[in-house]
Amino acid sequence: MPSTSRRTFLGMVATGTVASVAGCSSTCPDEGAPDPSHTVESGIENPGFETVPDGSWPLPRFDAANTGYAPVQMKTTAPSVSWQADVSPSATGGEDTSVSAVVVADETVVLATPTGVVALSLRDGTEQWRREFTPATVPSAVDIGDGATSPVIANGRVFLATADGIAALEVADGAVAWRNTDTAGAGVPTVTDDALFVPTTDGVARFDTDDGNRQWTADADGTRLAVADDTVVVAGTEIVAIDAATGVVQWRRSDRPGGHPVVSDGTVYVSNTYGDLLGRSLTDGTEQWRLDNRRSLEFPVVTPEGVYAIERPGEASSATFAFDRVDDGPPEPRWCSEIKLGGAVTAAADDAVFTFQREDGLTAFTTRFGEAVWQYPVEYQAVSLAILDGGVVGVSPDGTVVALGGE
Repeated sequence: MPSTSRRTFLGMVATGTVASVAGCSSTCPDEGAPDPSHTVESGIENPGFETVPDGSWPLPRFDAANTGYAPVQMKTTAPSVSWQADVSPSATGGEDTSVSAVVVADETVVLATPTGVVALSLRDGTEQWRREFTPATVPSAVDIGDGATSPVIANGRVFLATADGIAALEVADGAVAWRNTDTAGAGVPTVTDDALFVPTTDGVARFDTDDGNRQWTADADGTRLAVADDTVVVAGTEIVAIDAATGVVQWRRSDRPGGHPVVSDGTVYVSNTYGDLLGRSLTDGTEQWRLDNRRSLEFPVVTPEGVYAIERPGEASSATFAFDRVDDGPPEPRWCSEIKLGGAVTAAADDAVFTFQREDGLTAFTTRFGEAVWQYPVEYQAVSLAILDGGVVGVSPDGTVVALGGE
């Protein structure tokens, strides 16, 4: 259950005493680590899922809009380890590079290592195929060095940005469908039904998913994209919006973004290097609201009703914050939970939000009241999750892939 201080915070929000995070005189009033109702026992491994989870998580943050939200229900409040696999990365250029985020589709888990792409069975984690490539590398979202850029999945194909081009593989067997070596990849791809968008060394480019033909390249710098309502949003040295059909730049704003952009209902959510969380109009880039308390609200996950982010003020303990979305104003805080050594909100479902915390591992909170339902304590910091209808798949930087499930 939530601590007394978290209940007090909820009461203040309910009565209007706290209008926004900026109204708090201190960081999260909740004290102490979350006290979960269930702890997943690590090291205990079952032979696989009895029932393979439904649904998919085809992009690193679920959808092209980068929301990090899957419209599914948490099936169990007491999961167990269904399977575990080791996809160990190798050293590249004398430096270790982390594995990528996981993506899931067609009952297949796919991720990139510094030397290639690996596909595992969603049922039991057995390796299905492996192909040698050198993926592009991107800075970690949680300050743990560089990592291999994640593949994305659409229409039975895996798409990957590599150091010498863009590649498309068949999900079923890893066969190469096409390669485009006109330009090198430089960031995380995003795919829609009919187009692949990739940060490249030439700029952001659009490719035909059928044959890999490059259709346009826009003058924009960034490693992470969001695509919604026929617009590509790029987070780099500035925020840039591009017409998805023509490649024409629609607007630019010098927000000095940090992390990834998220688009939902015509609003671009982005955190910047000053610690602000702000919303801009997708149409013209005008600022709609800003939480400018300099608390470093980072890497938001956005659902139809809420916004979730990690507060990392630097001078104090970090915290997971949950906000209610407001039609004509900034999000309003709903609950918070203290984190001792930082972490990241990685994903959300209809009834649960998932965070990684450096001391406590993976924690699942209820979205409404912030109750810690279960926790998976791990010695490493995992930074990627895929939320499915009946299971969760996560990967740590060292290449350990874990699937959790249960009735």
